[in-house]
Amino acid sequence: MPDTTERALVGDRRPPSRGDQQRALIIASVVELLETVPIANLSVLQIAKHAGVTRPAFYFYFDSKYTVVAAALQQVWTAIEAGTTGLDSFDFQEPPAAFSERMIGNVIEVWRQNAALLDACMQSADPQLSGMWADFVSNLSARIAAFTERVRNTGAIQPIVDDVPALIDTLVGMMISILRNDIRRSRPELDTRLLAAARAIWLASVWGEPE
Repeated sequence: MPDTTERALVGDRRPPSRGDQQRALIIASVVELLETVPIANLSVLQIAKHAGVTRPAFYFYFDSKYTVVAAALQQVWTAIEAGTTGLDSFDFQEPPAAFSERMIGNVIEVWRQNAALLDACMQSADPQLSGMWADFVSNLSARIAAFTERVRNTGAIQPIVDDVPALIDTLVGMMISILRNDIRRSRPELDTRLLAAARAIWLASVWGEPE
C-alpha cells in the first residue's frame, strides 16, 4: 500500500500542513485544468495563474506539474481507501450482492469524480507519475485480493479460480478499461450495460454466485 503522506514524493518540497491553502489550490487547479488541457500541454504558468499564485510560489511547493499530479493521485487513493473500508470489516451481515455493489459503486464514484486526472496518469510518460499509477493499480488489486483470500479461508466463498491475485488483477483491469470508455462518454448506453455486466462478473467470479 502506498505511503499516503505526500512527504514521500520526489520533488514535493514541503510536507502538507493544515491550512496550507496555496498548496491545496495548486493541486485543485491541476485537477480542474486537466478536464480541458492534456497533461502534455499543461504548463506551470497555466497552473500558477489558475491557482492565483506566482511561479515562485508554485516552485516553493512542487518541482514540476508532474509532482502536483502525483500529489492529487495520492488524494484519490485516500478517497478510495475511505470508500472501501468495508474490505477490512466484512462480517456477512450484509448480502454479498449488496456488499459488492456498495464497494464497486464507491470506487466508480471516486473514479468518475477524478476521471481526467486518472486518464492523465495513465497517459503520462513521466517516470515518477507512471510508476505511481502502476503502484496505484497494484495496491488496489492487492487490497482486494487480500480481502478475497481472507474470506475464502473462512470457507464462506469459493472464487472461480484458485489464483486469487490473478483473478483480481484481471477484474480490476477489466473495470479500468470499461471506466475509461464510460468516462469519455463515447458510448454511454453501451458503457452502462458493460458496467452492469462487469458487476455481475465480479459477484459470480469472486463470491461464486449469480447476481
